[in-house]
Amino acid sequence: MRQTHIRLENRSRIVAFSSVMLGLSFVGLYLGYVSPSKWTFLIVTSYLAYFPYLLFDSFFSGLWIVIGLNVLAYMFIPRLGYVTTFTFISLYVPIRYVLRGLPSLFSWVFKYIYFNVAFFSWLFVQSKVLGIDILSQTAEGITKIVQLDKDLIIYGIIIFGNIFFAAYEYLFERVVQKMNTWVEKIVGK
Repeated sequence: MRQTHIRLENRSRIVAFSSVMLGLSFVGLYLGYVSPSKWTFLIVTSYLAYFPYLLFDSFFSGLWIVIGLNVLAYMFIPRLGYVTTFTFISLYVPIRYVLRGLPSLFSWVFKYIYFNVAFFSWLFVQSKVLGIDILSQTAEGITKIVQLDKDLIIYGIIIFGNIFFAAYEYLFERVVQKMNTWVEKIVGK
């Protein structure tokens, strides 16, 4: 009987903390929607969504945060381009948690596979579903500044995206290390 009470108390704590994290993360996501710093808030919100993985070391507690954030975003943020961008970024969070135990080289390979699949899927959804051809529009804008072939610029954007992902992941690892110190202070390890 006592052990059941402890497990229920622990579940209640997980649900309560997850709800608070979900609320804080959604506020960050919404602030990104209303501010000119959209990408900054998208990235910071994805980092916040990783916090329950560190605190509870449970795949599903973090997954519910990601799913909840996406549901709230689709319900309350009217800009679909912004919300679909967050969806592809946020789905990286549980994948990153699953890949954490792999050797570094394999982890990076799978992370890059996810990034490229997500990147091209995101471009497809943006262009075919929402009618926003980000790649071509960006390339045309760059050709007005620098006289280069549009196809070359598109390849450059794809390469830049992969370099940007490496920087994002490097920073993600630093943020996770810092959050780990906070978790140790909270939990008292």
